[in-house]
Amino acid sequence: MDAIVVVAGTNDDRYAYARRLANEGVSDRILVSKPPSADGSYGSVLASYCASSPLYTSEGRSVEVECFAPDIDTTEGETTAAARIARSRGWRTLLVVTYWGHVSRVRIYFEQCFGEAVFVTDTPRPTSISRRYALIHETGGYVKAFLRPACWR
Repeated sequence: MDAIVVVAGTNDDRYAYARRLANEGVSDRILVSKPPSADGSYGSVLASYCASSPLYTSEGRSVEVECFAPDIDTTEGETTAAARIARSRGWRTLLVVTYWGHVSRVRIYFEQCFGEAVFVTDTPRPTSISRRYALIHETGGYVKAFLRPACWR
């Protein structure tokens, strides 16, 4: 994998999971969305995570952690920015980490924007977001993704 991409989210272990995947050798790069709305304790966690580069794996490999601001503070904005960064660096494979209710929509957006191999996974520890909230929020996101594609390459 050229990079592990982490889309923003506060209710699960996606950041720790990305580190674990890097430690297991999936990639030597972690690209993290750091939206401007990230404040309070979440903003502090992200700032600390972003400042942790490079990380060193248990075998001593160096893993680069890079944070970026999404184009707009939405999944679509995260995708367009991450895909632009990946294309500009010649990356051809991405593993995107998100939560269980977001996997399919993130895949749709990255397939619309990136044009290369994209794999999307959820975290091993489920989010604390209620299933009802996730269903309502993600249904609206799916409608938007199908009616208005995320990227115009």
